[in-house]
Amino acid sequence: RPGADGDASAAAVAAAARAGDAVAIASFERAARALAAGIAATATLVEIDIAVIGGGVGKAGDILFTPLRHALRQYATLSFVQHLTVAPAVMGTDAGLVGAAAAALRRREDAPTAGLAS
Repeated sequence: RPGADGDASAAAVAAAARAGDAVAIASFERAARALAAGIAATATLVEIDIAVIGGGVGKAGDILFTPLRHALRQYATLSFVQHLTVAPAVMGTDAGLVGAAAAALRRREDAPTAGLAS
C-alpha cells in the first residue's frame, strides 16, 4: 500500500517496514520468497556463485536480505547451490548504467578500424 504521501516505491515500503508496518514487512517477506525461488532456479541452471541485487530494492538492506537468505536456504537444496552468496550491488541504482557504458566502450574498442593501415 502507498504511504500517507502516496509513495509506493521500494524505498518507501522499506522505510515503512523498518518502522514496523505489518503490511510492508509481509510485502518484503513475500518478495524475498519469490526472489529466492528465482535465484535458486537460475543458480541451478547456470551454476552461479553470487547473485547481486541492485536498484532501489537492493537498498532495502536487512528488510529484504534477511528473509531472502532464509528463503534461499529452503529453495537452494542441491549441494552446488547451497553456498550461493546474495549481496546488494555496490553501485546501487547506477549499476545498470555503468554496465551499459562498459559494454559500449568494449564494443567500441573491439570494432575494426576501417580504412586505417596497420
